[in-house]
Amino acid sequence: MESKEKETSTIVGNHLKSLLTQSGITIVGLAHAIDMSVNHLRAIRAGKASISSRTAGRIADFFNIEVSQLFSPKPIKIKNAKTIPTIKRFYEENADNAQFFINRRKENSLMNFLRTELLRSKFLKDEHDVGEIRKHCKETYQRSFTSKALSAQLLRLVEEGTLLRRDKFGNGSVYLYKLATNGKRH
Repeated sequence: MESKEKETSTIVGNHLKSLLTQSGITIVGLAHAIDMSVNHLRAIRAGKASISSRTAGRIADFFNIEVSQLFSPKPIKIKNAKTIPTIKRFYEENADNAQFFINRRKENSLMNFLRTELLRSKFLKDEHDVGEIRKHCKETYQRSFTSKALSAQLLRLVEEGTLLRRDKFGNGSVYLYKLATNGKRH
């Protein structure tokens, strides 16, 4: 990118970040709302991609601003976002999609799932390794997690005293997890 184009991309990206924050909508939510690729919008938000006039128009229409404001270095302030018809309608139509709203993103997180579902079930009263826990989550809750992500969150629960961890073979290759009897319950 040439320096002028890079400067414009940075300005547009910063405005996009600000508009998302002000509206409380995630990049995934905006992509859904304006029927665009999440990855392309992420690149625009990061200032790493140029924006076409068509895309700028879609974003401006959604946030009820002028297209020219996206390219201006002057900050964009939207008044009460939820009174803007497109945003208000988006909130109403997508209330069940936690991933579309900044303040609800954690509802879809792995740790939230572990705390609200798995720890409250009886499954971890007995010891299980990560593979067994993954299989249980997939079969019982239709939730798929990588071993690495699941292991990291289980370790956090061990560190806070919610779970106990035992080295199954004594060589650090497989760990077994179970609820701590005096552990914190969330």
